[in-house]
Order: sequence, then C-alpha cells, then structure tokens
Amino acid sequence: MDGGTLYSIGELARRTGLTVKTIRFYSDRGIVAPADRTHAGYRRLIEGFLDAVFAGLPGGGRHAAVRRSMTPELPATPTDEQVRAWMELAELSLDPDFRAGVRRLAEDHAAGLPDGAPTPPRPDLVAAARELVGPAVASGISPDSPQADPVVAALAARCALVHDRPDDAELRRWMLHRLEAASDPRRDRYLQLLALINDWPAPERLAPVLDWSVTALRLRAAR
Repeated sequence: MDGGTLYSIGELARRTGLTVKTIRFYSDRGIVAPADRTHAGYRRLIEGFLDAVFAGLPGGGRHAAVRRSMTPELPATPTDEQVRAWMELAELSLDPDFRAGVRRLAEDHAAGLPDGAPTPPRPDLVAAARELVGPAVASGISPDSPQADPVVAALAARCALVHDRPDDAELRRWMLHRLEAASDPRRDRYLQLLALINDWPAPERLAPVLDWSVTALRLRAAR
C-alpha cells in the first residue's frame, strides 16, 4: 500500500465493504479524515496510540521491543480484509478508555520490571495464567469447584516465586488487579487485527483463561 496514495471515500467503501455513510462517519470522527486516507495517515493514528501507551515509561529497550510487537505493518499490496482490519484497528486506537486500559497494563508491567539492566524481565502474569489455567479451562473445570483450588494455588505460587514475595492476600489482590486489567475483550481484538494486518498466525484467544482466573480469584478472596 503506497504511503502517498490517497483513497477516495468511494474507493475505501469498495475495498472495505463498508457503506459510504459509514466511511463518512469515520471521517467525521477523525479516523479517516480526507488528508489521512493514506497508509501514512492511518499509521499516524496508531503511532499516536502507541505513544500514549509507552511514553515516559521506564525500561528503555524492553518497552521498545514490546511496542514493536504491537505495531501493525500493512503490506505494500494489502488484501481488502487487511484494509478493513487496518481501519478497525485505527478506530480502536482512538478509544480513550481502551488507551487508558492498555496504558495501565504498561505501567503495571514497568513497575514489575526488576531493578538493574542486566536482569532479564520477569515472566508475564498473563503468560503464566495461559500455561497453568489453560488446561483447566480446556478440561471444563469450573472456577468455583474444589478442583480449581490447586490451579489457583499453582498460579499464586508461580507469581510469588517470580516476584520474590509471599503468597498472601496482598499478592492475590495484585494478581486480580492485573488480570482484570488484561481481560478487556478489546485487547484480544487488537491482537487479532494486528495478526491479520501483519500476516501472522491467528493468536490464541486469552479471554476464557483470563475470565476463569479472575472469577476464581474473586471467589476465593470473598471466602
């Protein structure tokens, strides 16, 4: 997709399958303003989102790598499906609530980085939940069942070990906070659109694992 090619509203409607009325609505919202109906214009919207998420965070190159992994790269000759995904991702990036949620996740991640540049980053809580909770979800174990107790205990023990802190009520409140922030369904959608645009394999949906983990932690915190 040529960064200097300007797409008319009619051409965007044809390529995306959206109506002219919908494209005009996007234009009014600033998502596809006339001067921005180019590859470069869309990229500015998404780069603005990533700037808002990562600006001023500690961690230097570590956050730069995460940012790169969240950046869409539209091919030179995108498919119509990729163009539609590009526009949807641009709209999602303008959602202030979504921006704030991803920013909170980034801040929590930065706060959890170990001191000292030579130390490798700690494993992410979401990755630990995917590894330890995923099999329970696949097996149909209910988060309120006794069979869920050892799963929650294993997840808490992993976090306690990684973050060098006791497995207590405070740790589990922290885990619940992190997983609640990560369970926004728009996060899954962003990653799905990103994979489609970048021609990556479709990502695993994390919502079932995160919802299970949040429910299980809430139930046990109330006991």
